[in-house]
Amino acid sequence: MKRIILILSILVNASIAFTQQWEVPADKKAKVAPLLFNAETVKKGEAIFKQNCQMCHGEPTKSNYTKLTPLPGDPASANYQNQTDGSMFYKITTGRGPMPQFKDVLKEEERWFVISYIRSFNKNYVQPSPEGAKSSVELPKVTIETKYNKEANQLSVTIRDLKNIPLSNIEVIVAVKRYFGNLPIGESIATNEKGVATFNLPTDVPGDKKGNLDLVVKLNSEKAGDIKKTITLAIGIPTDKPSLTEKRALWNTSGMAPIWLILTYSIVVITIWSLIIFIIYKLYRLRKSSKK
Repeated sequence: MKRIILILSILVNASIAFTQQWEVPADKKAKVAPLLFNAETVKKGEAIFKQNCQMCHGEPTKSNYTKLTPLPGDPASANYQNQTDGSMFYKITTGRGPMPQFKDVLKEEERWFVISYIRSFNKNYVQPSPEGAKSSVELPKVTIETKYNKEANQLSVTIRDLKNIPLSNIEVIVAVKRYFGNLPIGESIATNEKGVATFNLPTDVPGDKKGNLDLVVKLNSEKAGDIKKTITLAIGIPTDKPSLTEKRALWNTSGMAPIWLILTYSIVVITIWSLIIFIIYKLYRLRKSSKK
């Protein structure tokens, strides 16, 4: 009898733990965005969401999120839209359970871009206007100019300030854009006295059907600011393969999860709830027989 009660208690507590609300501290809940949401922030947020969030949360409004515990949910749903911007920012930053923390993955500004994109699915949303908010995304302190030398298979990156003056000793990183992060091309290179950093590009990286690769040129310097630029070059190996999101895989949305995973998940859920119902029924019968 004690064992049955113990098992029942564990199962019920586990079930409750999975459905508990995610508590957000009051000061974090009241936090507001330091920039105003607009078409530009929504566009940037969409790109970040697709690369970092869509594999679990699916496409907003379609409820095709991955069946995890707890469920990731649809960002366009009322459960998400009824939250404050600060609550969303806190959860994206800290993470919990299967959701990773993005404080070391995305810059603060990028996390707000994601929230801007999520809010674009709420026609009734009115953004709080904090004192001192930026009217738009802050302009970069420098300009990035790229030039590809096909014969030498080299990419030259020129960094200038807003007065068109070349900047030296600026760290430049070039990486190939991938589904789950960027693949760096060698080490970072500092610009010379002419503001130029030259990279030898690889020839053995798989691209799309035409061999196109998306290259991310990123700066990381107090002098220039933390900015980046994305370009597309046909320097990869043409690859006629479906994208990772077109095939059933563990990282895909619920609709494209492996059949065995869907079946296993369903069987486990059914088994657990069947066991709970069976135990409750046995306790009921035991109690009824004891009264007799």
